[in-house]
Amino acid sequence: SVLYDKYQSSKFDSIAGPYIKQIIPEISKWDPVATKQLMAPEVSATIPDETFVQAMTLFSRLGELQSMDKETYEELHEDQETSIGKHTIVEYNIDAQYANGDAVINLKLLLRDGAFEIYRFNFSSEILLE
Repeated sequence: SVLYDKYQSSKFDSIAGPYIKQIIPEISKWDPVATKQLMAPEVSATIPDETFVQAMTLFSRLGELQSMDKETYEELHEDQETSIGKHTIVEYNIDAQYANGDAVINLKLLLRDGAFEIYRFNFSSEILLE
């Protein structure tokens, strides 16, 4: 239900918000090595470097980050069975404005010991479809 979702979101927003504000500018430097270090180590270990570099090269077409809106809570996956065991994953979408156009960033955060690490992220933009 919507009410339950709203309650769920507020449980994590206080730590997710500042974390997201910190990492989006980092990811938006399009540096594969630096970005991979922000990810949960078990997750980044499963992504071939070449694949990751290709993805970051594609995303870099967006250009420099200009501004970003407040994150929107999407979904909570509590104790979800993932490729790296059972984890709580919190999903957010962020609208961001880049030098070459707007994008929606989908960010799945893995909760570990009261802090977040990146589980998955994706950028959607018309720029990337060209």
